[in-house]
Order: sequence, then structure tokens, then C-alpha cells
Amino acid sequence: DEFHLWRLARPFMDEVHEVIRGAVTAFTERRDGPLRALDIGMGDGSITVLLLVDDKLAVTGVDNEPEMMERARKRLAEPLAGGRLEIVLDDALHYLEAVPSGAFDLIASGYALHNMAVDHRARVEDEIWRVLAPSGLFVNADKYAQAGEAHHRALRYQVNLFFDVLLPREKYGLLRQWVLHYVEDEAPDRLMPEAETVARLSELGFADLEIADRRYMDAVLVAHKP
Repeated sequence: DEFHLWRLARPFMDEVHEVIRGAVTAFTERRDGPLRALDIGMGDGSITVLLLVDDKLAVTGVDNEPEMMERARKRLAEPLAGGRLEIVLDDALHYLEAVPSGAFDLIASGYALHNMAVDHRARVEDEIWRVLAPSGLFVNADKYAQAGEAHHRALRYQVNLFFDVLLPREKYGLLRQWVLHYVEDEAPDRLMPEAETVARLSELGFADLEIADRRYMDAVLVAHKP
């Protein structure tokens, strides 16, 4: 119910979304349609909206949170009714394991993968590689940890923003939840280091990997499947 406060504490999200839009547009301009796209952890549909801008794309969104999915259904009622969008309530790994190899031309995600334990995330990455078609695009906006002090500075910046947004509104319980969530994400079995992720995706076979944008803790990773 207070998801709008999350956006206030992430003032750079419009810029992040613009980077995703640019990566998607650059990809679809080089490809003939129709194309198939998957949004992993679609939430309220923030990334899905960016995918639906290009009418070449038919989009499937998957998430395991019923309340957020209901918000997405309301927000995206028109493409749902028109058949360009399918919404699936499921765990990401469970869904991916049931999908045929090469089923999607583009796979996108936003702030879902960092919530997974390292081993579980690795299995999801394996499945992303498998279900992505040759010449496909993977783009993920998420909390990719930098090395050393750069990561600590970024974490302090974000936690200070939570205090700036929530304390004046007396949202003390929500502040506690958000700070604890960020502390939990620092655990060794949850942290998603940028360098290790790029190395692992490269080992899977992804090419032209780059961090296309970075905003403190948050970065947009773009990778292509040859």
C-alpha cells in the first residue's frame, strides 16, 4: 500500500528505466517482429510497461506475489485484454524450468534477483541462459554490489534516503523493515557482487556484457546471447 514511498526513496528510478528502455529499443530496432519477452518478478509492472512500448513485443510477466500481481493487472488492463500481455503467478525458477529452450527473445527483470539466495539465483541464471533464444537480450536492473568502500558509500546513501523519506512521515515500522531488508541483502549467501555476476554470466556464454548505468547501489546489466 505504501509502494509509492519506495519510489520517493529511489529518486533515480526514472533514469534507470530510461536506460532499460534504451537497451530494449536498440535491440528491437535490429530485429524483425514479432518478438517474445519475459519480465521476471514483474511486481506492479514497472518494467513490463517499458517492454510494451514496442508493439513488436508480446510480453509474459511472472511473479509470486499475488497483491503486486493484482496491481499489475489493473495497471495493464488494456494490453492484457488485447492479448499482448500474459501474467503468470508463479515462482520464477519453477516457471523457467517448465519453459522450452529458446522460448524468449528478450528477458528483463527489475529488483528481483538480488532477493534470491546465491545458489538459487545461479539456477535462475542458468535457466535464463537456456530459455533465451540465440541473439537474445538479457537486461536486469538490480542491486549489484561494487567492491570495497564504493559499496559501503552507496549503502549509506540509500539508507539515509530511507530516513529522509520515512521519518518525516512517521513511518517507523516501514523504516525498520526497509533497513532490515538492506541489512539482510548484505549476507554472504544473498549479496550479488557485480564482478562475480559478470564473470559467471560470461562463463554461461553471454557476450557484450556491460553495466550500462549505475546509480549508487543500483545498476543496469545488459548482456547478449550470441
